[in-house]
Amino acid sequence: MKTELLIEAELGQTRLAVLEDGQLVECYTERPGQEKLPGSIFVGRVANILPGMQAAFVDIGLEKNAMLHAGDIKLNKSDFGADAEKLEKQLSGRTIGQMVRMGQELLVQVVKDPGGTKGPRISSHVTLPGRLAVLLPTVSYIGVSRRIDDEAARARLRALAEKCRPEGMGLIVRTAAADASEEDFARDVDGLLRLWRSIETRAAHSTAPALIHRDEGLIHRMLRDRLSPEVERVLIEGKAAYRAALDAAETLSPELAGRVSLYDGETPLFDLYRIDAKYEKACRRHVWLNSGGFLVIDHTEALTVIDVNSGKFIGTKNLDDTVYKTNCEAAREIARQLRLRDVGGIIVIDFIDMTADAHKEGLLALLRELLKNDRTKTNLVGMTSLGLVELTRKRIYQSFHTLLMRPCPECGGDGFIQSAETVARGILHRDLRTGAGGETACRLIKASADVAGQLMLIGAPEGVRAYVLPESGWPDRRYTVETVNENDLPGKARRLPRFE
Repeated sequence: MKTELLIEAELGQTRLAVLEDGQLVECYTERPGQEKLPGSIFVGRVANILPGMQAAFVDIGLEKNAMLHAGDIKLNKSDFGADAEKLEKQLSGRTIGQMVRMGQELLVQVVKDPGGTKGPRISSHVTLPGRLAVLLPTVSYIGVSRRIDDEAARARLRALAEKCRPEGMGLIVRTAAADASEEDFARDVDGLLRLWRSIETRAAHSTAPALIHRDEGLIHRMLRDRLSPEVERVLIEGKAAYRAALDAAETLSPELAGRVSLYDGETPLFDLYRIDAKYEKACRRHVWLNSGGFLVIDHTEALTVIDVNSGKFIGTKNLDDTVYKTNCEAAREIARQLRLRDVGGIIVIDFIDMTADAHKEGLLALLRELLKNDRTKTNLVGMTSLGLVELTRKRIYQSFHTLLMRPCPECGGDGFIQSAETVARGILHRDLRTGAGGETACRLIKASADVAGQLMLIGAPEGVRAYVLPESGWPDRRYTVETVNENDLPGKARRLPRFE
């Protein structure tokens, strides 16, 4: 699979697109003042304890306090006076009130961006990612990336991590370390250990709330996490961004630094590859498939719902074959959409109903294989008795569309607005009935052309003299009602007929 990273840096904004075989699969944006919070380390102060939720709210200096769950709190083992075998049982019996106290200062790391009405999610178990390893300063644990599936390689890397692991700490071996030498791995771990020592020092001399460490910027993070032999090239527009990327690549992966190139063409890089047009087309509510079928994707606060429709696809053999082919094509597009939109949380997919068990199993197997390309942890739960496919995808950052878009001012994000007839009847019911019976009162209604037309069709309540003036360009929800002298009416105003 041909993988390319395209980076554009202008006006302080950095954008990155990931292409696989020429197809846009991931897109990231970083703007001034909107840097990602996950990975950042703070000294915070406990502001509130909620025993019923087994959680505490911690002031880390942001607009909203961060939430710390009991399971994410580091405890000193010496507090228990028990051996390691009994520790886990004792931990399970501790309440949030026994773990933290009001006003206590804690070193915490953001693990999840704020979203909706919620503040960020934090943990006192810090993780420091490097090129080849992730250092776990608070947990004595050894792990190997799930993407390395060769058992012999996993055993070798586990032994290497055990040898290089700092005392009392843990390590996770990253996929990039699959072919790394012991010297390179140890050098990466030493760099992370020095970073942790400096964080400890800064934390010891800081007063909560305070930012102690912020994860690297988008370019450095992407090169650290994504630059690998599978990436054919990294094309960058912007000389300053190119120099920063080249320096990072030479530090992280000197053998791959030659794949970082400066783009100096006349056509802007993202215009050349039509990134904006592809992203806009891919992120609409209706996403068309090549066969003529389409997806309908709706985002809610609790979950994301994806509906698969056959659309114009009529197949060539029989109904079962047509349905299965449409579902398989939809599965491929859904796997791409999850990455492109960075969808997190619960995802429910309503595929077209299939009768053959072999087709159901084949579809789940295909979806499971496609999700292996996703670097974000996903869990395919399975298919329910109603034929709905359920899966979860780890949510770390806010979904991409929520960062770049805002709710529609017309509908407030609901997707629906009142019809012209509903608005017209509301005007007649709320605003005109108060003037019923008045002999000299004259009302002038200014409204959109559609609402004005509905008012003329319905008519005015008995005893009310009312006129309507259509206003071009007004949305249906906008209108005014005022009392005027009949001699001062605009020439284009039309009198409402009496309601029959």
